[in-house]
Amino acid sequence: MTIPTTQTAFGYIKGEKQIQRFDNVPVPQPKSNEVLLKIEAAGLCMSDPHILIGGPPPSLKGEATKFVMGHEVAGLIVQVGSELTGDSTYKVGARFALTIAQSCGFCKNCRAGKDNACTKSFQAYGLNEDGGFQQYLVIRNLKSLLPIPKALDYATAAVSTDSVLTPFHCIQKVRHSLLPTTKVVVFGLGGLGMNAVQILKNYGCKIVACDVKSELEKDALNAGADEFYTDINKSKHFPESFDICFDFVGIQVTSDACQKYVKAQGKYMIVGLGRSKALIKTYELARREVEIIFNFGGTSAEQMECMEWIAMGKIKPILTEVPFKELPLYLKKLVKGEIKGRVVFRPSKL
Repeated sequence: MTIPTTQTAFGYIKGEKQIQRFDNVPVPQPKSNEVLLKIEAAGLCMSDPHILIGGPPPSLKGEATKFVMGHEVAGLIVQVGSELTGDSTYKVGARFALTIAQSCGFCKNCRAGKDNACTKSFQAYGLNEDGGFQQYLVIRNLKSLLPIPKALDYATAAVSTDSVLTPFHCIQKVRHSLLPTTKVVVFGLGGLGMNAVQILKNYGCKIVACDVKSELEKDALNAGADEFYTDINKSKHFPESFDICFDFVGIQVTSDACQKYVKAQGKYMIVGLGRSKALIKTYELARREVEIIFNFGGTSAEQMECMEWIAMGKIKPILTEVPFKELPLYLKKLVKGEIKGRVVFRPSKL
């Protein structure tokens, strides 16, 4: 195939609150131990507008002032460096999804399999360095390449890297508590929450789903929820009656609801990052000995398992593929709450 010399991209520029379009961006050439990935799918996440408003996370390379966004990425290798020629793992045409965080592989956490919490690397595709909102991306850290199962298309593989992985990761932390008698509530049925319901269904627990959008009721029940409410306070459930409360929104309203409805010695799982702060009722939660567990992303091993779950049909992410050139439009739709599930772009088809 012919690789162009320039490409179109969308990304972040410090001081700008809207995503920027970059035209005539040079297509980089991979060095001896690098590969060039043609981006076949890139998902849109609520973290993207958060970056535009609040800025990117810290970077090893100093403050990131301009970069291509997009952290849910899948594609195929179209060029390999000289040292990788003949390596069957990184051959031209091989399909991969990317881990978001570029872990070092050597620190204590990485050695323990907790590469999402690498203590040496603060680089992440699309969050503080170039990501998938472009046609081609050089992969320098080969550890970030995860092979896509044959049964998965690129769009599904892309959303597995965050939209599926993040709820999967948090649920694995409490999976031993998920019994047929366990009662859980899921607040927020967006890109992550709806996948959480599907994952939880596999553990046979009682699932109550909550979202202010009444039109999501059918999808929630089809995904595996036993009940759906737009307001948990108007449900048949009493305060302090849930074993586990999952907050996939992350605003004060949903935090308050979790704190109110989690039972004594229950678990309050914070996943959504709708706001940077939330007030915690320390006395009330201390009295009940509630365990508060924060979550962020997931490990590469969990991401591989997520893709296998999807390949087996245990998870069916809700997604819509839209033209890459309409990315700014769909970013605005996302902020307005007008998107169901995940939106995925095909940068290779501008």
